[in-house]
Amino acid sequence: MAIHFSPSSNTIACGRSGASLSTTEDQAQVSCKLCLRSLDKAAAPVATNRTPTLAELRAAARAAKAPARPAESAEKATLSVKAAWQQKLEQLPGRNRLPRGAARQSFV
Repeated sequence: MAIHFSPSSNTIACGRSGASLSTTEDQAQVSCKLCLRSLDKAAAPVATNRTPTLAELRAAARAAKAPARPAESAEKATLSVKAAWQQKLEQLPGRNRLPRGAARQSFV
């Protein structure tokens, strides 16, 4: 018959229950394989070299982008809506993106 590890009177490390189970608090006397595994798992060191999760990588990318945003929004806030729209149209490729009369004549 296996001897189970029980840190308190009402719990057993492997999760089994019953009135006929033999339990002990001494880890050296434990013979139940599941109880031994749970004791080994608790004593195992935490892994230090682990790969970051996808959520951690996304959070790091968001944190890297965050400082750049307030500077851009402060610059855009000083422009009027019309000037901001004109600036956006100027950045588009091609010569005739601005409405007629809004830009200088670039060629004759």
